[in-house]
Amino acid sequence: MIFKILKIIIFISTIWYLSEFFSERPGVTSINWMEWGIQIPTDRFILIIILFSVILIFIDRIWLAFLNLPKATLRRFEANNNKKVEQKLVKAFLLASHGELETAAKEAALVSRNTKDKNLGKLLNTHINVFNKINKNSNENEELSKNYFKQLTDEPSTAFVGHLALMRQAIFDKKDLNEIINEALKALKFEPKSKQILEVLLFSYAKLKDISNSLVYLNKLKKLNYMEDNIYKNISADLNYLKAIDYLENEKNYLATNHLKEAFKQKPSHIGASVKLSGLLKGIGSKTKSIEQLEKTFLLTANPDILEELSKKWNLKTSGSRVSKAINLLNKKSSQEIKNDLKIEVACYAISEEIWGEAEKLLKDIPEDKLTNKAYQALADIAGSQNNPEVVKNYLEKAASAKEGYNYFCYSCGNKNHNWELYCPKCDQLSTIDWMKIENNQNYDVLKISSDNGPNRLSNKILN
Repeated sequence: MIFKILKIIIFISTIWYLSEFFSERPGVTSINWMEWGIQIPTDRFILIIILFSVILIFIDRIWLAFLNLPKATLRRFEANNNKKVEQKLVKAFLLASHGELETAAKEAALVSRNTKDKNLGKLLNTHINVFNKINKNSNENEELSKNYFKQLTDEPSTAFVGHLALMRQAIFDKKDLNEIINEALKALKFEPKSKQILEVLLFSYAKLKDISNSLVYLNKLKKLNYMEDNIYKNISADLNYLKAIDYLENEKNYLATNHLKEAFKQKPSHIGASVKLSGLLKGIGSKTKSIEQLEKTFLLTANPDILEELSKKWNLKTSGSRVSKAINLLNKKSSQEIKNDLKIEVACYAISEEIWGEAEKLLKDIPEDKLTNKAYQALADIAGSQNNPEVVKNYLEKAASAKEGYNYFCYSCGNKNHNWELYCPKCDQLSTIDWMKIENNQNYDVLKISSDNGPNRLSNKILN
């Protein structure tokens, strides 16, 4: 608008300037045509020519506007139609996201009739047909959906959605993991930062025990900040530990050591990694490093296997000296929550070495409400060594009702597993089995690809 006003001002100014210019220069212009002639002042003649030109331009513009009237009307109609199509698409999306799938399909049908994009119209019609047949409980639901999803993969704009849907269908149909991975990888080419795809690839490769690829996608999830730090450390430690085991089986000790160091770095309380690494450290000061590493793990876990491994590393000849060394560990820095459990494990170790007095002293130092079933069983063993059957019976009764101590539990479902595994056999979650107390299980986080309660949610359990 401003530009048009500026053009008019310039035009009027130009006419005024020309009029002034010629009015100051008197003269006569003669026009002769077929023995007919006329003489007029030059300034008036110029003005007449300018006005005649303006009239011609005005008439030309009116004529062009008349000729373009049908096109302008059509453009206005198309603009209004496109606006309606956009509104219908948005409405269909919002309805679908809130579970109103049938109403969303009706909106999509209106879009398919109004859109000029033939591919979009064809796609929406196919979608409606599939939806209607599925609603009629057709026996061909799976095949219809699969063909529809494959059709989506033919168009670059919908290829990601198609491969994503085929991947999800393979998961829900409990198809082969390689088929799930294949569709996930195809989808990932279109959306390299898709959290859902990266999680599925991580879980699927882990299920196949392809640790190398599992680590690749785990690190991608971490790099994109899709994973909390504590969850990443748990999974990274477990995967690096398993990769080290693979290398040890192939006698590639150097590579195994690197992965074990990474596992221990991510999670110093990883029992398997700590034990294996302590046996692989070589060179000057390796024994001291092994002992320090095992001590750190023991003070974090109160695990008897770690204490047994430490006993071997100490290489002490007498039971008394070994038990004394174990008791000295209790003087080192550890969290207040685990102090009593450390005493229980050292007491049990003293019992295994038949140093009964030290064991009883350690257990008696623990408040009664902090004694676990393992502690009462240890007290029963001590009473048995003293030939006190009534006391033994009393302690065993208390052990039966005492709280559970440290063991391998799943901190996703609380299942007691007795040994470490990558997946919980009960809830099928990844890297949730740990050496811990069951009373603490509600305080842990777990990586779940979520439950199957919504359209965008996917259950890791389905990968089983």
